[in-house]
Amino acid sequence: MAKPTASLEKIKDFWNSQINDEANWAFNMKLLRAVGLFGGSIFIMRNFGDLMAI
Repeated sequence: MAKPTASLEKIKDFWNSQINDEANWAFNMKLLRAVGLFGGSIFIMRNFGDLMAI
């Protein structure tokens, strides 16, 4: 059986490398904005798309 502390440490190290590194943080923020914009546009079109029809 795997050690839960070893896998938890790997996850913590990965998380910290993504947050604390400037280059990774910049890329992750661009990705989060793109996903948020995409999800928001789907939400708006599904709920208010009939109001936008001609």
